[in-house]
Amino acid sequence: MRSMELSLKQARRLVLQQQGLLQSAAFGRSPAAVPKAVSRLHHVQIDTISVVDRAHHHILQARIPGYRQQWLHDAQARDRTVFEYWYHAAAYLPMADYRFYLPIMGNYSRRHLIDRKLRREILARLKAEGAVEARHFDHPDGRRSSGWWDWKPAKLTMERMFFCGELMVARREGFRKIYDLPENVLPAHVDTSPPSDSERGEFYVRRMLDALGIAPLRDLLYVRPTLKRLCGHDIQPQVSAALERLAESGEVTRCHLQGVENFCLTKALAQLPSRLGRRRIHFLSPFDNLVINRRRLKDLFGFDYQLECYVPASKRKHGYFCLPILYGDEFIGRMDCKAQRKEGVLQVYRLTLEPGIRQSPALQCAMTTALDDYARALGCNRTRF
Repeated sequence: MRSMELSLKQARRLVLQQQGLLQSAAFGRSPAAVPKAVSRLHHVQIDTISVVDRAHHHILQARIPGYRQQWLHDAQARDRTVFEYWYHAAAYLPMADYRFYLPIMGNYSRRHLIDRKLRREILARLKAEGAVEARHFDHPDGRRSSGWWDWKPAKLTMERMFFCGELMVARREGFRKIYDLPENVLPAHVDTSPPSDSERGEFYVRRMLDALGIAPLRDLLYVRPTLKRLCGHDIQPQVSAALERLAESGEVTRCHLQGVENFCLTKALAQLPSRLGRRRIHFLSPFDNLVINRRRLKDLFGFDYQLECYVPASKRKHGYFCLPILYGDEFIGRMDCKAQRKEGVLQVYRLTLEPGIRQSPALQCAMTTALDDYARALGCNRTRF
C-alpha cells in the first residue's frame, strides 16, 4: 500500500494535468478530442445560460484548440460516443459508462409514477415514426407552455421516461431535446449489464480520481446528494470499500496534502511533470469541472469564487457573469463579459485581478493573446472594454 506526501504545488499540477489544462491540446485538435475530453472529465455539464456560450461548449473549447460545436453534436448524434443523463446536473457522459447509470434509472423508476396512457402513446409514436421532441405533442387544453415549470403532460412524461431509461436523447436541435428509444441510440457494442455494488464503487473511484487528479473522500462523494435525491441511493459504502481495495492493490496511492488524507491514481502520479512549462491563460466557464466544486477550488487554489448572476445587482462584486481566469497553475482574477455575436464583439465589462497579482510584461502578453483567441473562439472579431 503506497503512501506519500504531496506539496500544494504538486497537487495543483496533478489536478490541472488530469483536467487537460496543463498542456495545450491535451486531448488533440480534431473531432476525436471531444469523446476523449468527456471521458477524462467524467462528465461535461449542460446549462442553458449562454452569456458567452453554453457551458458544455465552453468547457470543451477551453481544452480543445479549434473546437467546433458540430463536433459535440456529431459525438452524440452520429458517432454515439457520448450520451445525456443526470450527474450532479444535466450532463454529457461517456457512452462506455452507460451501464453504471442503470441502477439510478431503475431506482428512479420505482420511486416515480408515470402516466401509463401517455407512456403508451409516446412509445407507439416513437416505434411508428422514430425520434420525436416534446413540441410534437399538443398541450391538452390547446394553450402554449409559459416556461420550463409549465411543462405539458407529454413533456413531463417524456422527461420521467428519460430518467427511467425508457427514452434517450438522440440529439439536440438548437437546445431542444430529440428523444428516441434506447435500442435506436445505444451502439450494439455497449455493455448494458447492470453492475454489481463492487463494480459501481470502483467505477466511481477510478472515474473521479481520473478527472480530479487528487481528492479526499468527500470530493469523491460530490455527486452523493444528487443520487440520494434522485433515487434514495447512498454511494458512500461502495466508494469507501472500493478505495480500500484499490489502495491495497496499488492502483490508488494515498497522499497527504496539508495534513489531510487524499487519494490519486498511481499511474497519474507517475506522469506528473516536474516543471510547469509555458504558462497559458484560460477563461473558464462558471460550470467548468475545475471550478464547479467551490470549496475544493478554495482549498486547492485559494480562489474564493461565486457566480453572481443569481445575486441581486446591488450586491454583486465582480459582475453578472464573471469568468474565473486561470494562468498557469494559479487563478489570477475574473472577467465579466458577454459575447455580442451580431456585432462580432466580445464585450468586457470588468476584468479584476486578485490581490497581489503583478501586471508583468509576460502576464500582459499572455492576457492579450488569450483575449484574442477567446474572442475568435466565440465568433467575435474584436474585443471591446
